[in-house]
Amino acid sequence: MSHPYEQFEGTPLWDAINKGIDDLAENNDIEETTSRGYIVGYLCKLINESVAKDT
Repeated sequence: MSHPYEQFEGTPLWDAINKGIDDLAENNDIEETTSRGYIVGYLCKLINESVAKDT
């Protein structure tokens, strides 16, 4: 599925966040009601913007 965060797919950041969400979902700590690409992508975007501000 296409989403506005495709530039982050396949990056180490994407992989780490995706793994973390997998772990949380498997433990029933979170329930996803939005497509995984949007969840991971949005978090990647926030982190990327935060890092850019600090440089």
